[in-house]
Amino acid sequence: MKRKTRVLSFKIKGNQKVEIARFLSKFEDISFNVSDDTLKVKVFNPGSMGDLVYSIKSFLEEIKEKEIKEEKGIFTYNLDSISKIAGTTVPVKLLKAVLIDKGYSFEVEKENVVSTAHVSVAANIAGEISYLLEDLGGVSKPVTEIIVRVAIEYEMLSSELLSVGIDEKIFNDTETVSLNISYDDALSYLREYAGG
Repeated sequence: MKRKTRVLSFKIKGNQKVEIARFLSKFEDISFNVSDDTLKVKVFNPGSMGDLVYSIKSFLEEIKEKEIKEEKGIFTYNLDSISKIAGTTVPVKLLKAVLIDKGYSFEVEKENVVSTAHVSVAANIAGEISYLLEDLGGVSKPVTEIIVRVAIEYEMLSSELLSVGIDEKIFNDTETVSLNISYDDALSYLREYAGG
């Protein structure tokens, strides 16, 4: 009895062809061809169809997330890819502030990042931020932001900056550590301390 052949069709982008071909070549019971923006897969064993569709869709999703466009030194990539590479999620506003301190541009449009920082740079900094946040439980958002920015800029521990801020009455040491002075003044003061 002749087995039925099924054909699956997927939309793809031109620059994904090589990766897709490499991925599909490990499957038995299929043949495939890629033309323009369409991937056609012939499945000779319809019993494995469900698994195959799932594998291909997951793979295409993964490629899409990894996709980084670059034009004149400006990178565009998916916001999620930062946390996937870093293995952690940090507040976007804080990540943006630190990257801007380091001289990068960083804008988020819907789920896409447009930045002069490559995704690996952003992920690396997200990892640093995550490490510094571990010492900052019970601290208000503005104080956290100031401490992390200065700690990364001057390669210091967040706990040291927190102690200095409390000792110098820049932050008040209540249940939630908050600002006693304006955000910009506190930032300037801690930068001065760290740089001194």
